[in-house]
Amino acid sequence: MTNNILDVLTFMFDFLFESAEQDSTQELDDDLLKTHLSEAGFDSDRIEKALVWLENIAALQDGKIASFNTVHNSMRIYNDLEKTKLDSRARGFIMFMENMGQLNASQREIVIDQVMSLEDSKLSIDDLKWVVMMVIGNSAESAVPSQWIESIVFYDDNPTLQ
Repeated sequence: MTNNILDVLTFMFDFLFESAEQDSTQELDDDLLKTHLSEAGFDSDRIEKALVWLENIAALQDGKIASFNTVHNSMRIYNDLEKTKLDSRARGFIMFMENMGQLNASQREIVIDQVMSLEDSKLSIDDLKWVVMMVIGNSAESAVPSQWIESIVFYDDNPTLQ
């Protein structure tokens, strides 16, 4: 286990989905979640960083990033550091999600901000898909069907991304 922030988050989401399926009326306690993640082998520093990372998504969506008014057919220019972390395939995926109307400009910037805050020097396309899913899933303005998002994240050979 590489024990990076996204590993902690994906494990946490699996646990949360399982808990919700078993008893949807019970509210999950943060201490119980932290204990479960510790028992799974994640160190407490990574658990805290993952929870802060996830809280940042909500904070960003609550207005820390101003809404963008984009012109149709506008283009996002990535700086050199962003291009290092997000290769052309990753940038293409973000553009694909925007073109499909699944990410708006604000959500795109949240995705990029969250990706840049990760400690990994490069991000795999699968990790990027998880970040996009977490941003969209935590967005109050998104009406994207969860099945569609899951199909993007879990379907490896998406021809639109080739």
